[in-house]
Amino acid sequence: MDNFEEKDTFGFAVIGCGLISRFHIGAIREIDDAFLAGVYDQNPEAAVRTAEEYHTHCYHSFEEALEDSAVDVVCICTPSYLHASMACSAVEAGKAVLVEKPLALRLEDCDRLIALAGEKGIQIGTVSQLRFSPAIAKVKKAMQDGTLGRLTRADLYMKYYRSQEYYDRGGWRGTVEKDGGGALMNQGIHGVDLLRYLAGPVKSIYALSSTRVHDIEVEDTLTAALSFQSGALGVIEASTGDWPGAPRRLELNGECGVIILEEDRIVKWEVEGEKGFSLYEQNEEETESHRDPAKIDASGHICQIRNFISALRGESELLVDGQEGRKALEIILSAYASAETGKAVALSI
Repeated sequence: MDNFEEKDTFGFAVIGCGLISRFHIGAIREIDDAFLAGVYDQNPEAAVRTAEEYHTHCYHSFEEALEDSAVDVVCICTPSYLHASMACSAVEAGKAVLVEKPLALRLEDCDRLIALAGEKGIQIGTVSQLRFSPAIAKVKKAMQDGTLGRLTRADLYMKYYRSQEYYDRGGWRGTVEKDGGGALMNQGIHGVDLLRYLAGPVKSIYALSSTRVHDIEVEDTLTAALSFQSGALGVIEASTGDWPGAPRRLELNGECGVIILEEDRIVKWEVEGEKGFSLYEQNEEETESHRDPAKIDASGHICQIRNFISALRGESELLVDGQEGRKALEIILSAYASAETGKAVALSI
């Protein structure tokens, strides 16, 4: 493995040329100490088209990308079922790896990847770009400082909309084998990550799920009740069938106040003893990702890749590593297990 602490610039290979790859490529091109070494996709036409659009190298195989000495970091932007195996191959090749959500579809695969990276001394990260917004950072500090006192409730509402065409396109979304789940796994995982990040570990979960609107193998509607290790209670509501869709909403209630987030904006901050209410510095542009997956804010990817590079140099802590990616997946898989068995599921401590 290269001595990353001495590198001036880092070469990135983007693997998978679908929708999300555009945000990775755009972020890499915005960062002074990063450059796009090349792209690869299992669909040769998609790879060629993307390489021509961004004036970069087109790899003819995944192995070619891993053999390229110009590549320091591999961004895995493929369909979900390929994440773990491709990430493991990249780690074996000595490349640092940034994996799009979810890190894997099974906890066993997460553990295998995390163990391999530890054995090889390779850095891996999971994309959870929402953590990097100023609003989330502000709320995280408030939770660490105990601003709300004892947390009583932590509720997450993700009433999104996706068309049937969205699922039909590509042939992998909405399938058990390749997508691993529906509204909670594919669309809801970012919200679940934020809930766990801000409210703390989940102790147990009881869920109900259904496929109400779409012709897919997995759920498009899920409701879950949670108990947190802190003693707080909460709910998760996730859907991709609620037209026209609504912004993600996360509500944190405590004995001393309430904080409510909609997407990347604090819409309510009321704390006992504090005078007035300020929205603080935050992104005022409302995204429409709840109804259009292409309309997300790219600033989070820029911040996360900058953090990844900084951590490679040993200058700062990696905010979202493999273990962090595993935590959100465990909550989701526990919800699915509960919905299947009709019983509450306890999570590991």
